[in-house]
Amino acid sequence: MRPTYEALLIAVTGTLLAAACYFAPFSQHTHWTGWCLWGFFCGFGLPFALAVALGRSPLQWGLAVGDWRLGLTTIGVGFFAMLVLGLWAVYRPEFQAYYLPLAWQHQEAPLVFWLSLLAYMTGWEFLFRGFLLFGLAGQPEQSTFLPRSLRVWGAIAFSTMLFGFSHWGKPALELFGSFLAGVLLCLIAWRTRSCFAPILLHTLVFGSFVMLVQVVTSEGR
Repeated sequence: MRPTYEALLIAVTGTLLAAACYFAPFSQHTHWTGWCLWGFFCGFGLPFALAVALGRSPLQWGLAVGDWRLGLTTIGVGFFAMLVLGLWAVYRPEFQAYYLPLAWQHQEAPLVFWLSLLAYMTGWEFLFRGFLLFGLAGQPEQSTFLPRSLRVWGAIAFSTMLFGFSHWGKPALELFGSFLAGVLLCLIAWRTRSCFAPILLHTLVFGSFVMLVQVVTSEGR
């Protein structure tokens, strides 16, 4: 398949899969596990199958270990930064209203919640930081944090646009912040040559914020 047609196929497929995740047949507030498994299927299962069909190694789509030391560092720094923001946001009514149903589900079955969340974020991050980023940009240059190619920045912009608008319906501050987060997560994946650090970081940030909501709202009762 010619590179132009392959890039078009990846872009169109990624857009459709992002829409499928957004318009899931399950609600995260009432059917958490079903919603997470749907996200894993649309975000990882289907694009991984297409990646294999295109004849590339899974390692070329961000599924390599990559620079794991830098990955762990970015997870630590990113988690601390988001924890500080979370301690501020958790007291805002709009965040409590959105995340409180998830906090109840975490309280009822924490292990199921975390395993389901990890599955969901594996699909979510592979779709945006693996399938779309590496699929459209190709393999990263070695040891460069900021990409040197317009093709790479185009892939980051396209992935981040879909990622940001996939947060539509969430609190406004989170919606706007997701565009910046999308760029940073793409840069982490690009520099580490892997989407594993974004998967773990996003899982920890999301899950920890749900736990904070659970603690804060229970104290206010």
